[in-house]
Amino acid sequence: MFRLAAYDFNANIHIFKYRDLQIVLDVNSGAVHVLDDLAAAFITQVISSRGDIYMAMERCMVNYSQDEVMETVNEIMALMENDSLFSEEEEISLDLTGLPLKALCLNVAHVCNMKCGYCFASQGDFGLNPSLMSLSTGKRALDFLLENCAGVKRLEIDFFGGEPLLNAGMVRDLVLYARELEAQTGKTFNFTLTTNALLLDDEMIDFIIAQGISVVLSLDGRPEVNDRCRTLNNGAGSYDLVLPKIKRIVEKNPVSYYVRGTFTRHNLDFTQDLRHIIDLGFPQLSLEPAIGSAADYAIQAADLPQVLAEYDRLTDTLLEYHQAGQAVHFFHYNLNLQEGPCLAKRRSGCGAGVDYLAVTPEGDIYPCHQLVGNEEFLLGNVEDGNLKEEMRRTFARNDVAHKDECMACWARNFCGGGCHANNYLRKGDIAVPDDISCAMHRKRVEGAIYLDLKKRMQEP
Repeated sequence: MFRLAAYDFNANIHIFKYRDLQIVLDVNSGAVHVLDDLAAAFITQVISSRGDIYMAMERCMVNYSQDEVMETVNEIMALMENDSLFSEEEEISLDLTGLPLKALCLNVAHVCNMKCGYCFASQGDFGLNPSLMSLSTGKRALDFLLENCAGVKRLEIDFFGGEPLLNAGMVRDLVLYARELEAQTGKTFNFTLTTNALLLDDEMIDFIIAQGISVVLSLDGRPEVNDRCRTLNNGAGSYDLVLPKIKRIVEKNPVSYYVRGTFTRHNLDFTQDLRHIIDLGFPQLSLEPAIGSAADYAIQAADLPQVLAEYDRLTDTLLEYHQAGQAVHFFHYNLNLQEGPCLAKRRSGCGAGVDYLAVTPEGDIYPCHQLVGNEEFLLGNVEDGNLKEEMRRTFARNDVAHKDECMACWARNFCGGGCHANNYLRKGDIAVPDDISCAMHRKRVEGAIYLDLKKRMQEP
């Protein structure tokens, strides 16, 4: 009989009830099991008795027969022998300091044609001089990426702003330059454009489709919700202007798209915005909480009870769409529980400051787009290509394994240690996780696990 006296249950086992299912997640293996009442009671007793299997059995026999308990114990033991329950943590040594560069976020426009209330970029200029990236700086950025990508074959470029389509001609020219580089180097450039859609005309849409550019399209949901925050520079709402343009490009079937919304303290019933976006014909979407430095809009600790309850409603809604035959791809729930990224990747997060960097119109380099303009994080410039390697090492070491609070959290393998920038903006330190964001993420993981299980249980 196994004993688990030294096992860290809080860090390595998560047992929870979600709607009609009792679920246990074995954190280290990633295995998920649906439990009946007796199995849930037995595992709970194992945890409360600090791993004493015999004591857990005796406590369960108060309410269940010996035969029932022994049958459950044998099933639990089989899972333990298969390392899918109470499994030991795998020793993983993460050294990301030598990772080659694979992605650049190009802030091609530090200007914007909108004035969103929660904008982290100071309405587009990041607190810097309003400017547009020149084609020569853009080309130098791509050359810099090639010089530092080593053996990486598939490279990623995100066009960002401000509003990148205020520099649409340069964007088109740079994509064509990248296609020339592909022919010369054997590398592949994958492009993503994040846009508020105001300037999406037919010519640009055709170019996006022809070049296989992925798009992220901003829309917060219901008209009144969208127009509360996403306003034009004159204060007018943007919903009626952007919706036809978003519909037009989605109808053209881009290689990939997401409609990205933000929910704030002013629309904590954001499930209604999810419904609105899906019912508009956009089943590929995300709804991100306003966090960090979003002033009056950012989710606060006092909002968490309502936000977490709303995620339960959102989960129910996604299940409802599935049962009605509507495929919905909600970004935060795309955990791919059966496969997913490798454990090292899940623990290292987004790669900001290491294999992903952001570049300003002047060619200055920052660890990510959310830290642009903060001189503390200025890494260098694409013109000379020299980077502050000690700062890059700091970001490379800022993973789950180097944070005690993360290693004690059951959701650590779905997280990466949190957003560096949000940690800094909330806590003043990229290495200190933001507890509000952590609470929301844990709830999303539970919802995603439940939704995945329900889908699989309903498969023929």
